[in-house]
Amino acid sequence: MNNTVPFPEQKRRDDNEQPTAPPPPTGWQRFADPAVDWASDRIEDILDAPTYGWRGMATWLKALIIVTGTALILWATWWGITALIGAVRAAEWHSQGTGLIATMHQPVRDYLQTHTAKLPVSATTAYTAWQLFGTASFIASWWLRATGARLTWAMWGACTTGMIWTASPATGRALATGLAALTWAAVSTLALRGLTLRPSSFVHVHNDIQTPPVHVRPNIHLPQPVVERVEINGRELRSAN
Repeated sequence: MNNTVPFPEQKRRDDNEQPTAPPPPTGWQRFADPAVDWASDRIEDILDAPTYGWRGMATWLKALIIVTGTALILWATWWGITALIGAVRAAEWHSQGTGLIATMHQPVRDYLQTHTAKLPVSATTAYTAWQLFGTASFIASWWLRATGARLTWAMWGACTTGMIWTASPATGRALATGLAALTWAAVSTLALRGLTLRPSSFVHVHNDIQTPPVHVRPNIHLPQPVVERVEINGRELRSAN
């Protein structure tokens, strides 16, 4: 009795038989395969970013971080300015303190209150903008030493002095304006630090030294040949040594 199990008969492949081509991709596969490859490459860029750092990071990831950070900074700045203006508008506008400070800032408030009556901006908003311009220009002038910030600071001081002169009472106009000018000049020693009115001198040294041309003339000196005169059997022979 034969208990062996025969192997299934395998189909012999003809050498001339061509392999069957894979079925063409469907419409969904044509879209899905490139999308999956693109998504896997982007995920790999994100995972490799901590390893390679900012320099080795993918360009699209750098652009995304810069754009997102800039948008957040602009949004935070706009939100802060809006909140500050809203808080100043909500606050009551009373005179702050007395004495020298009130002598200088109260005419500014009176001037803005009078000249913003027919303008779209309120006097409180104009006073807040005046404070922001003065503070920002002072900080930028003192810290960055920027020319534009120093020009803004100078214009702010001139406009403030003019408003104090216009809105101060006639009897104390000269005193209030003088105090404002002295205070602005004293604070300008910090805002305009490092600024000098001396003209800058540039020293240019021009060395007009011409190097004479060098001509090389090779000369080869060869010793003169020594000629000996020999006579053999009445014949004259000469040889060069």
